[in-house]
Amino acid sequence: MGLIIKATPEKPIKISGTVIDMTEVYGRIEFAGRADGITLEIAVSTYVSEATFQQGMPIYTDVQQGSFQVQIAAGEIQSLDTALNYAKIAYEQLGYNVEII
Repeated sequence: MGLIIKATPEKPIKISGTVIDMTEVYGRIEFAGRADGITLEIAVSTYVSEATFQQGMPIYTDVQQGSFQVQIAAGEIQSLDTALNYAKIAYEQLGYNVEII
């Protein structure tokens, strides 16, 4: 499972060090559920596509990468689905359109 992070008119995606625009990137996450039961640490890496992920070929763009922490809502569990949902929300708040696939 991953994310499709799509450019918007307000938030284009550029390959780092170039003026080349991309319409979307494929994001994969890693996450850690902390012992308190409510904290997730989520890290995102980007690729051109799922195929380039499979080949271990990340792409560097101006899409924010790295890790962030969230406190999950009451009743949610620390899971891949929850981490993907919070990553989706984070990128949407940055101005991108995001789809979980």
